[in-house]
Amino acid sequence: MAPDISRQAFLRAGLGTVAGVLLGSCGEAPGQPSSLASPDWGALADSIRGQVTLPSSADYAGAKNLFNSRYDSSTPAAVVTVQSTGDVQQAVAFAANNGVQVAARSGGHSYIGASAANGVMVIDLRQLTGGTAYDDESGLATIPAAAELDSVQTTLAAQGRLIPSGSCPTVGVAGLTLGGGLGSDARQWGLTCDALVSASLILPSGDAITATADDYADLYWALRGGGGGNFGVVTSFTLRTFPTTDRDVVTLVFPAGSAEQVILGWNEWLSTADRAIWAMVNVTAGQASPGCSVTMATPPGDGPGRAGDIIAAIGVQPTSNTNQTLNRMDFLHYFEGGDQAWHPRVFVAGSDIVGEMTPSAAQAVVAATTAWPQDAGSAAAVIESLSGAVSDIDPEGTAFPWRRQAASIQWYCEPSPPNTVDVGDAWLVAAHQAMGANSVGGYVNYVELGGTASRYFGGNLSRLNAVRQQYDPNGLMYSGIPPV
Repeated sequence: MAPDISRQAFLRAGLGTVAGVLLGSCGEAPGQPSSLASPDWGALADSIRGQVTLPSSADYAGAKNLFNSRYDSSTPAAVVTVQSTGDVQQAVAFAANNGVQVAARSGGHSYIGASAANGVMVIDLRQLTGGTAYDDESGLATIPAAAELDSVQTTLAAQGRLIPSGSCPTVGVAGLTLGGGLGSDARQWGLTCDALVSASLILPSGDAITATADDYADLYWALRGGGGGNFGVVTSFTLRTFPTTDRDVVTLVFPAGSAEQVILGWNEWLSTADRAIWAMVNVTAGQASPGCSVTMATPPGDGPGRAGDIIAAIGVQPTSNTNQTLNRMDFLHYFEGGDQAWHPRVFVAGSDIVGEMTPSAAQAVVAATTAWPQDAGSAAAVIESLSGAVSDIDPEGTAFPWRRQAASIQWYCEPSPPNTVDVGDAWLVAAHQAMGANSVGGYVNYVELGGTASRYFGGNLSRLNAVRQQYDPNGLMYSGIPPV
């Protein structure tokens, strides 16, 4: 593999980012028959501008399938493709009246297939009218919930603006924002949810409201990192934007056996580095693996000097050191990872939040990655810092709780045939066991099958549950996370 390695090249082209997932379910379990009479889906279809697609429909598979092909066998009760907020209100009311849980879909990237779960009514938001609208006077952007990240950032880049975000081009803004939104702008501008000014949504009651710091303040708090689709169906967001700049991208590939030293040196150096600098560590295993690398973004012209600084902090000479200066659009495309990033695939992924990056934690990451079967395909641990602007907000200031921790680790693998997802599931279990007490939780945008709400929301779970009970007392909104 060439030494010029981006985050998405690892996660999409050879080895995620994701839409949101839901907090907790108190209604009937997905896949179980409703206690009410069979819903009159025809009546719903007649009441909306959009379309209702049932299991008997010829286009059912195309309507329900997600980015992760692992869930192609899922059987939602119906997929309701909406074209207006009025359609959303009609669909929510229909679900409430018929005892069917609702799963909102924006990009369809949930790691556990939450937006196409068995037995739920999917509200697909991808045909809501209107694109990204930028207001030059206020610097705010209003964005439809299911707008794909690539289109949003392309529109804003033409205005010299950006929103802090991840890198997968087809992720929907809703899931990204509602779960937090960690990416290459986070150290300077914070998480995507930190830029949220307001969110318009349809509540389980059917009411259309806009949550801000002044109106529905408790809901506004919960929408900033509390996971997608927990409290209603968000139809649009208004976010603060920030100026774009050219950036240097540096890729350092280190020799085999140096991963522990790289992780510790990277963490120590970056935690106090200028906030305009971002860097991640990739520790990879399996086929065609370079082992361990650091990818760094700096202000233009600073790359070579900053590379020297981090190499000195790590204390190991890289086997490869490349630098290039990219404008905003080239930077976006570089981290998207090329054409492969746009195509569905089967993958298994999850996360750990590292409280403190100690030698024990670094050793655990190495142990976890080396446990991946070498002939099973490719796997990676992608480590991103929670320093800089992410830590400016109090852990209780938004629903996203990880403001005083060291790093997020994304575990990602694509088992190659004849290996199955069982290999990936077993590896995730082994990775969490290896991390042990070094892990304090997980990142809800990288949610896993069987994950508990307490693992993703820590000390904020009680308040989140209270907000959910207030706005969704009957558990209309479906969650892939068991309630706690």
